[in-house]
Amino acid sequence: MKRFKKLLAAVFAGMFACSLALSPLSALAAQDASGLEEGTAYLNINNDAWEEFEAEWTNAKITGDGSYTVAMKAAEGQSLAQFNALEVVNGEAYLGTGCVLTVDSIKINGEEVELQGPSYTCSADGGGETTRVNIYNEWNSPDPAATAGDDKHVDNRVAEGNLEDATACLFSGDYVNSSSGSGFLVEALEVAFTVSGFGTQAEVAEGGEAPTAEGPAVAHLSINNEEWSEYEAEYVDAEITGDGTYTVSMKAAEGQSLVQFNALEVENGELLLGTAYTITVDSIKINGEEVGLQGPSYTCSADGGGINTRVNLYNEWNTPDETATAGDDDHLDNRVAEGSVADATACLFSSDYVNASSGSGFLVESMEVTFTVAGVGTAAAAGEATGPEVPALDLNGSYNAYLGIQTPTYSFRNAFDDASYGRDTEYFNQITGWEGSDAVVREGSFTDAVIEGNGTYTVSVSGMNLEGDFDSQDYFNLIFLSTDIPNTGEITISDIKLTIDGRDVQCSPILSPDSLSYVNMLIQNIWNEDVATIGFYTVPPKEMQITFTVSGFAYDNTAAAPAESEPASEPEAAPEPESAPAAAPAENSSSVSPVVIVVIVVVVIAVIAVVAVVLSKKKKN
Repeated sequence: MKRFKKLLAAVFAGMFACSLALSPLSALAAQDASGLEEGTAYLNINNDAWEEFEAEWTNAKITGDGSYTVAMKAAEGQSLAQFNALEVVNGEAYLGTGCVLTVDSIKINGEEVELQGPSYTCSADGGGETTRVNIYNEWNSPDPAATAGDDKHVDNRVAEGNLEDATACLFSGDYVNSSSGSGFLVEALEVAFTVSGFGTQAEVAEGGEAPTAEGPAVAHLSINNEEWSEYEAEYVDAEITGDGTYTVSMKAAEGQSLVQFNALEVENGELLLGTAYTITVDSIKINGEEVGLQGPSYTCSADGGGINTRVNLYNEWNTPDETATAGDDDHLDNRVAEGSVADATACLFSSDYVNASSGSGFLVESMEVTFTVAGVGTAAAAGEATGPEVPALDLNGSYNAYLGIQTPTYSFRNAFDDASYGRDTEYFNQITGWEGSDAVVREGSFTDAVIEGNGTYTVSVSGMNLEGDFDSQDYFNLIFLSTDIPNTGEITISDIKLTIDGRDVQCSPILSPDSLSYVNMLIQNIWNEDVATIGFYTVPPKEMQITFTVSGFAYDNTAAAPAESEPASEPEAAPEPESAPAAAPAENSSSVSPVVIVVIVVVVIAVIAVVAVVLSKKKKN
């Protein structure tokens, strides 16, 4: 059948939200809300390049039930992306989980536009913190099955009427260039809304009713081009009726340059087929030729929602999460028919086929995926996650240490074991920045350390040129020490000293809570309150070094013996703590993983709603 490929709600919801926020692919909201007072309503308006832009913002402090107005006036007309929202800082706690924001009118460029339906209120990405009203969000819709007052406050709510009548796209897609290709430029946007139920709490349901769905369970391909736009193609889907082998395919009217997220999905698969069934990809053909698989596939619930099933065919922003608990409330478990999830990959085919990643210019005219379904009708048993397998530690061995960073604009060097940007990729020995969705090399040279026994070591980066990265924020998102030392608890890293442009910076590093397989030390991480704020340093810096002491090996490195202590330059006091940006929505993610995108990633996006947030240039399973 012929149909137009449509972007999935989940693309940016997961892309914009890595749990450790090491993804460089988180969406950039145009207005920085990190310094806004609790209870402040503001607009989150994004252009189709997912870049910051200059604008005057009118925010509103909500003090009770009543009418309020928020607005944006851009210095230059902006081509809007597919995600824009009205949000309230810490709204779920400040307003109450029963409070509703109803959009009364929207003006674009001074003219009132026709609303496409009633608005609805929710917790942004189900996080239970920020309150959100989607103004235009192609990747989401209200969820009538959400349980009011549950642990994450994911309930969707309206002041009156039926939630199913509400919409996440309040104005026409004609105003969104990424969606319609209209080229329409938004110079100003004003939203008037009414607050009701201020201070009320949603009634907590005892467990609530589990969502249900009626069949059939249909598997289909989600193949996305690098413009994230619709294109004409013929799709062959497959109805899953039980264990067995199936094939799905896509044939485009014109060759498409692929983006970094493509997947096989089964709508309502977790509900119809069970939370323990698996889909194993047997083969992939691109343009009629079978391609070499880069590893085994894995099955998961798309975005951890416990409804749709997903198998990532190529997703640079996610890796399987070994720590996910099988059968938990959101069905976040990642599963394989046999073997270990740790051996699986989210990128089944080579990046050579993904133009947005490799710049190869390769055009995909058709794709065919053959897969085997096993365990239909079985449910995952609830239980504690066993955690990843930690590699064996050689106390007489040699290991490596690396300096990692992420700037406010997501220029980065990720952890060594990051699947998409780590040591085994072309991105690792450089600072990688972004021009739109394209990765670019930033100036800077890293010096790593070989750890050979107990002693003191230094890693560093010099010659950095990060002009423009700190226009919105005067500190790094992330500064960390990444090592390939297995995290068995036998090796300790201590006495960490951070020096930036020759000055010592006060810091109190911690072992990363996400250091599941390897020892990684967090020095600054704005998403972790324990290390969100450190001593003052000037930005953009040219040089940075981390000196640290390693102990626990069976031998000493005499060449790396601790130096005689000398008076160090006086570290400057840490600035007063300020609210750290809320993490973007998360899908299943590795502990130190990116997506841009999504975007995010996402964010998205969304990614997840938002990947991470995140499709942010935001991430996804």
